[in-house]
Parts: sequence; C-alpha cells; structure tokens
Amino acid sequence: MTEKSPISFGGESGTLKPTDEHLERVDDEDPGNINEPPFVWDLDIWLNLCGCWACFFTSTWLLVVPSSTIEFISAAFPEDASISIWIASTVTIANCVIQAFLGDLSDHFGRKWPLLLGMTLGFVGSLVASRASSMAMIIAGQVLNGIGLTCGYLAIPLTAEIVPKDQRARVQAASGIFAGVAYITGPIVAGAFIKHHVGGEGHGWRAAFYLAAGLCFVTFFIVLFCYNPAPRPNPENATVITRLLKTDWVGVFLVTAGITLFLVGIESGGNPSPWISGRVLSCIIIGGVLMILFGAWDGVVLFGGQAFLPQEIISLFTGDAIMTGVYNIPFNSLTIGGAMIAAVIMGITREAKWIIVVSFVLFLIGNCLMLVMRPHISYAAWFFPTALLGAAVGIQTSLLIVVVSVCTPNELIATAISVAAASRALGGSIGTVIFSQIFSSKLRGYLSEDISAQVTAAGLPETSVSSLLKAVLADDQDALSSIPGVTPSILAAALKGEELAYAHAFKFVWYSLIPFVALSLVVALFLKPIKQQLIRQVVAQVDRKH
Repeated sequence: MTEKSPISFGGESGTLKPTDEHLERVDDEDPGNINEPPFVWDLDIWLNLCGCWACFFTSTWLLVVPSSTIEFISAAFPEDASISIWIASTVTIANCVIQAFLGDLSDHFGRKWPLLLGMTLGFVGSLVASRASSMAMIIAGQVLNGIGLTCGYLAIPLTAEIVPKDQRARVQAASGIFAGVAYITGPIVAGAFIKHHVGGEGHGWRAAFYLAAGLCFVTFFIVLFCYNPAPRPNPENATVITRLLKTDWVGVFLVTAGITLFLVGIESGGNPSPWISGRVLSCIIIGGVLMILFGAWDGVVLFGGQAFLPQEIISLFTGDAIMTGVYNIPFNSLTIGGAMIAAVIMGITREAKWIIVVSFVLFLIGNCLMLVMRPHISYAAWFFPTALLGAAVGIQTSLLIVVVSVCTPNELIATAISVAAASRALGGSIGTVIFSQIFSSKLRGYLSEDISAQVTAAGLPETSVSSLLKAVLADDQDALSSIPGVTPSILAAALKGEELAYAHAFKFVWYSLIPFVALSLVVALFLKPIKQQLIRQVVAQVDRKH
C-alpha cells in the first residue's frame, strides 16, 4: 500500500499555507479540485444566454400585459366582470403548480424542451384570448399562457447554471433588465392599442394578445437555434419510466387540487354564493386540507404577492390606456435599477443577506407610503413609494435566486429555483384572491358612504340619494338622468365620491400586506453568509457549436 505524501502548499510539510493568495476553489463539494479550466465568455455562452433572455422577456410580457388590461377587458364583457380576477389568478395558479415539478423534470429529461413547449403554449393561448367571445374564453387562453410562461421562466435557473457562481448576480441583473423592459413597454404598448382602437373600438386589448403571440413565435425560433445546453447526465442509465417515477406526482396532485379548490371557494364567497353555502365551504375546506397535506408532504410554505398597482392607477388617476403605463414606469424602471445596483453591491461585498434585508425595509416603507394615496395626487407623490416598491422587488428578484442557486447541490439547481418560484407563485395566487376579496368588501361599503356624503354636500335631496346610488353602482346612465335634482355638479360630486371610495378600499390592500412584509423582513435576518459559495465554478456546460 502506497503511503500518501504529506500535504504541502508552499510551506513546510503538513501545513496549509497557500503559495498564491488568489487561488480559488472551484468545487464546493470537492475542496481538493482546483484544476477547473478557466471560464471563457465565448460566442456559445452569449448565444445560450440570449436564448434564455428572449424567453424571459416574452414570458414576462405574457405575465404583465393581460393583467394591465383587465379593466378594459371587463368593459368588453361587463356581464362577466365579477370573474375578471381570474385573468391574473389563473396564470399564478399555473405558475405555482407547474413550477413545483418542472425543474425536476428538466433535471431528468433536458433543459431545452420546456422552453420550446412554453413558447408554443403561449402562442396558442394568446391567439385563443385574442379571439375570445366571452370572459371564460379569455381565462381559458390565460390558462395556456400561464403554463407557457411558467415553462419560459425556467430560463431563470438556466442562465445561472451556465456561468460561474460568482458571476450569477451580474447575469441575473441582466435578466432583470430584459424583464424590466417588458414590464415597462408592455402596458404602454397595450395602452396605445386600446387608446387608438387597434382592431376596433373597445378591442385594442385583442391586438396586445396578437402581439404576444408574435413574440412567442419569434422566441420559439430564437431558443431553437441559440439555446444548446449539454445533454443531462444519466449515470445510472435509468429508463424514461424510472425517471418519471422519481417525480413527486402525489405532491403535484395535492397542490393542484388544493390551490384550485381553495381559491375558487374564496373567490365565490359573498359573490355570487353566500359564505356559508355548501359550494363555498366545501371548496375552502377540501382545498385547505389538500394544501395542508401538500405542506406536510413537501414542506413548502411561503407568502407574497401584490398586483393592484394597475387597478389603483385606473381608479384614482387616469382611465387613459397609455397613461396607465406611464404611471407604472416608476415601479418598473426601479425594478431594473434595483436589480442592477444589487448586483454591483453583491459583486463588491460578495454577500447578499443585508442587501435583501434592506430590500424588505424599502418595501415596508413604500407599502406604508401607499396608504396616503388619494385621487389625483401629484405624480411626484406617486413616484416615490412605487419606486421604493420597484427597487425592493428588483433586488429580491435578482438576489434571492442567486442565494437559492449557490446553496443548492449542483444537480438540483433547476429543481430548487423552480420550487422557490412555485412557492412565490403560491403566495401570489392566494394573496391576489384574498386581497381582491378584502378590496371588494371594503369598496361596497365605502361606495355608499362616500358617494352619499359628496352628493348630499353638493345639494342633492335626501330622497334622491338611494336612487342615485343604485344608478351609479349599476352604471345606468338613463336612470341617472331621470333622478330628480341631478345636475352636472351632482354627477361630478358622485364621481369624486366614487374615487374616494376606491382610495379608501385600496388602503386595506396595503394594510393587509404590512404583516407579511414584516414577517419576511424578520426571516431575512436569518439568512446565512454565502461568500464561501461564490466561487468560479460552472455547474452545466453548453453544447459548443462554434
């Protein structure tokens, strides 16, 4: 048996004194492996990144544009306006359910096919929504879009695994720029289509879906030709059936059924079914039990989500489709800025904990400042809190992915990031519907209170107030004109009261978010240092074509 020589790194035998103070460890799972070849930013790396970034941009477009046009879609189908929340919620449900196992499937069967499948489904879903003859048809298209953009968002871990760990923050910041451009331009372009009646009066939102379909079509071919990952390892030579059986299909069923039933129950409560009705209670109870079982089964519990800025803009400031996008610029542009600044700071400090903690502080401050919003407040007053919210989201979006990726075994990076994204989507799905119910219940009470106060102060007789309220809530212009005592000044007062009611109701959405932000801030304080994990190691190689 050959005796091993004592360890020597430039010092005397048995010491661990390095000869080069800049020597970097390249494998955190094998400290002895320091012979990793240097990473080269060649054409193949850039082409693969471009394929992922194109997918990220298009998926973000699919996410943000339909949500920004909900009010205008509801105007086209007023009889189904009560279910318009599902235009956004179906996407987040699909996002949560599919991401829970998509990363695992891609670990076993390859990275490229989910991106191509996602763009195909986004293309079909956008065409279905663009040709919709009912709200239900739009929601059906959004289900396909939700599955498609979820597959497309797999590009997030894919960009991380093809570059060194210590470069991931910069790459995620670049990814944030592409997403931010989609966030900024998407609502404005859709607003321009709506304002200029592209496709017919009141149907400009259809053109936005057509454009989304075109983006999916183009992105499909960009991914097809540019993204070429190396084949996934299969050291055990496992069959397809064996690899499929490794997926947690029980967990998939529990979370799918649980979330869907639970959200249907919450959304139906009070409108159209009573809270104590069998339909509502059975959905909430069965869905809740299934989600508890899922939590016990997979141990995934997380919270988050807010998507009320576009609705607040329309209700308090402007109904102009283009200006709604302009009012979104502070949030969206600072999302890009926050991601870039966070990447630079992390590159210097090689730590993420305190940057993430600061991001939650910014979110908490911005959230509290949103409580002072009132109708037609100055743009500057709107700019500051929404900019803080955007910066916080940008920081969290870029750095939390990096933290998850470097703290996960290399072979499970896609699974880990996908589960994290699924958890976030779970919070988004539940949060959107719950906050929508809070908002709706408060709005009903404040509409009567604020409109009555304003029209009475403007001189409307007490005997006509109830009739005016019914006409305003039903948006019945003929009934309004026939009410005794109604004048243009009374109608202006009613409009002011309606805006005040919306402002009061939106405050409760922001009140509801405060405890969750505070809890997240406390949890962030327990993050561990990651400096030792930020090494020059590449997890997955690309297929070299050039």
